Amino acid sequence: MGTGILDAAGLGDVKKKATAAEAKSIEQADGFAQVFPEHKFHIVDVLQKRGHIVAMTGDGVNDARRSSSDCGIAVSGATDAARAAASIVLMSPGLSVIIDAIKESRRIVQRMNSYAIYRIAETLRVLMFVTLVILSSTSSP
Repeated sequence: MGTGILDAAGLGDVKKKATAAEAKSIEQADGFAQVFPEHKFHIVDVLQKRGHIVAMTGDGVNDARRSSSDCGIAVSGATDAARAAASIVLMSPGLSVIIDAIKESRRIVQRMNSYAIYRIAETLRVLMFVTLVILSSTSSP
């Protein structure tokens, strides 16, 4: 994680639309600290309007409503409400498990893609064989 961490003061007024400079600083930030839930929703909104897919983490009741983010992540030790509302629940402390989850999900998607390509190629091979057999049997007297 980088060192460009913004705190609540650097986010501007969350009740107003973010200016281009604020949106750019939010987009370029490496992380956010000392923010309240309304700041989190503002950050998610700004990033989504700029075309990003956004995940939001939290551990408390205030963080339970993650409907505005694309993916809700409950951290280890989160309240039951936060766990119930989350798409992903981290069972180990720390955020490094997110990186491991992304790597594993990419491996799974690659395997699924490879399998799909294999099945399509195999189906085409069988269809070609059956077609050739039919054509060769009908052309013989």
